[in-house]
Amino acid sequence: MLLRTAYSGGRRLGMKKIVHWVNKYFEEILLVAAMLVMIVVIFWQVVSRYALNLSLAWSEEIARYTFIWTVWLAVPYTVTKGRHIRLTLLRDALGNTGKFILDMLFFVVSALFFLYVGEQSVSLVSGIFTMGQVTPAVSIPKWLCYLALPVGCLLGGLRFIQYGVLRVMRFMKDPGDNETFAAAEMTEDAEKTAKPEKSEEGEE
Repeated sequence: MLLRTAYSGGRRLGMKKIVHWVNKYFEEILLVAAMLVMIVVIFWQVVSRYALNLSLAWSEEIARYTFIWTVWLAVPYTVTKGRHIRLTLLRDALGNTGKFILDMLFFVVSALFFLYVGEQSVSLVSGIFTMGQVTPAVSIPKWLCYLALPVGCLLGGLRFIQYGVLRVMRFMKDPGDNETFAAAEMTEDAEKTAKPEKSEEGEE
């Protein structure tokens, strides 16, 4: 019985770590992978053109569509890091409640916008899929290229909802906490790394 309880507890802890890891690094891993593909393909294109005197049509096509994917995957990534462009002049002049209301307005409008664009772009991708169009050089189905739009927008909308909910939770816990969630997360990580150092100083 004890072994079964320990095993189930270990599984729950392992799943929690996996979910936390995916939540924190999902878009980042995809962006890094896409950037590596672009770098390798463009580098090989340069080498083949100037060293081997060959022009590769497929490399330009792959690099172009990979770049499109990186642009739209950057939408949810910038939400997780709190790096979307914002004007904070009005927000800085408000109190804690005013800042919270303005933040919630920002989260709601942004989530609705990206979810709407993502939902509308699904029909676009569906139409291209039905037509069976492919790219000229590599014959990649074009719907895979256009799929970056709904994926990026829907992920961005979900991320705005997630961070909006977390903003509500943080405001209920501490109305004076006016930082974005990404900034709070970085502060929390910094505090965790600083705790062992403080304990070591106390022992000395």
